[in-house]
Amino acid sequence: MMSAKHGMFLGIAAIAMWAGAVLAAETDGPVGDETFEGGFFCDDPALDVPLICQSTINPSLPPFEMKLTRHVDSASGASIIDRIDITRKGETAPFQTIAPVESNVPSSIEHNGFELADLNFDGFLDMRVVRFVPAGPNMPYQNWLWSEADGKFLANPGLDDITSPKFDADAQEINSEWRSSVSESGADVYTYDGTTPVLIHRETDTYAGSTCTRTFYDRIEDELKKTGTGPCEDGAAPKP
Repeated sequence: MMSAKHGMFLGIAAIAMWAGAVLAAETDGPVGDETFEGGFFCDDPALDVPLICQSTINPSLPPFEMKLTRHVDSASGASIIDRIDITRKGETAPFQTIAPVESNVPSSIEHNGFELADLNFDGFLDMRVVRFVPAGPNMPYQNWLWSEADGKFLANPGLDDITSPKFDADAQEINSEWRSSVSESGADVYTYDGTTPVLIHRETDTYAGSTCTRTFYDRIEDELKKTGTGPCEDGAAPKP
């Protein structure tokens, strides 16, 4: 659904990537490898037993173990994460505990909706959990970005506000498709300013009977402004 209208922002993203590389070269300590994809492994025991996940979030760091303590809600049957304890391999005491955790999902969700991925394209894996499973398509997450300066994962409320995010490492962008009602849906594009996601482009589809109008918005002088309208991609009303 994305048009070429936000292509003008790719130059800005390229400059940001270059500046980040220069900063990393001048900073002591481990630096991110943007080609590092990493991964994680979780066992899935009974729901009344802590979920244990393991990952190497960057080749320069020791493997981490994430222990997700959880319980089952007796009324709904949902699996609720109470806290996440993070320990370095070879150590017994966690170096970080995250609590409370906003995660309440059906017990059928794999790994309780927990995963590790590079959410800000710096070469370090970050953490997120599904907060809940909505009736519609707008999937909410709670996110923590790894901070090498702090040596721990930091909450990122700005990222939490983005529903159903998809991370494009090549473009250094976050794409989010959403639906606000039966007659309106849209797609957003974000880039990072430091660790803060910034909305740079939006396309909104509004349906009226058999007519669909697409409205374009772009960030100009630090403000999202309407930049054009036109028919939707296929000009058709949404399927029921």
